[in-house]
Amino acid sequence: MFHERHPDVGLLLNVTRHPYSFNGDSRRGSLAGHGTKEGNEPTWHDSLLGYCGGDAARRAAAEDGMRMLGRRAGIELDYGVQTNWQPIDSQRSMLWARRFGLAEEFMDHLGHRHFEQRKSASHRATLLDAAAAAGLDASALGEFLDSDELVADVWTSYGSTIHEKGINQRPVALTIFEIFRENDEKSLPTCLVGINAIPYFVFGPVGMRSPFRSGPRAATTVNGSGNPDEFLRVFEDLLARELPADIGALSVKQLRSACKDRGINTVGCSEKGDLVALLAASR
Repeated sequence: MFHERHPDVGLLLNVTRHPYSFNGDSRRGSLAGHGTKEGNEPTWHDSLLGYCGGDAARRAAAEDGMRMLGRRAGIELDYGVQTNWQPIDSQRSMLWARRFGLAEEFMDHLGHRHFEQRKSASHRATLLDAAAAAGLDASALGEFLDSDELVADVWTSYGSTIHEKGINQRPVALTIFEIFRENDEKSLPTCLVGINAIPYFVFGPVGMRSPFRSGPRAATTVNGSGNPDEFLRVFEDLLARELPADIGALSVKQLRSACKDRGINTVGCSEKGDLVALLAASR
């Protein structure tokens, strides 16, 4: 949809995932996690009953709602999969796959196996199978999982995302977008952070405010997984915030807004030429 409207504009998407658990870094979470042996995990269906306060009708409604959304995307969810809510090894594997630039490919294969094929993402065989499908060395991943490497990093992320970042409900994914026009060597990077939803997205340019970044720039949010129209609106909003090649064609009001959006101090700048110079220097 976006490219149909803007055929001369490209989108480059880079994703960084942060390990997260509903149980946080607690070793005594309400959901099966730390200390649960592989093969002894409850099913997703069973876990949801506790998550829904023991209300079977509420659980059924939640499952039906998620199943409907999955089918829209061509995904048939299987609630019979065993689930560990502190999947240390699967999240270590994701961080390991990132080293080879294949984290998203790995997570895509892992997600299909877990949510559709009843092959738990908490089980080593599933991790190795997903790694091989993603073009990774499954034997190397096995050796990595035999070590304690990145275990502490995952636990630290479990704690910091809740206690320091204030992210207290849902998984987090940090994404960097770059929008660029054909034959335009200078691109405007933008970023996305998921918080508190399934998921909750905050889109904005580099320098945006987020739990993982500081800066003056405002953001655009999408609460929930969203739909094509919502994401089209977000991308077009980001594109509209990009500076045109001819900055001088902007009005003084637009120049001041662009400066504010980028955290540029305009105190003492009364002339349009001064604002143009500030923005040009920021490129």
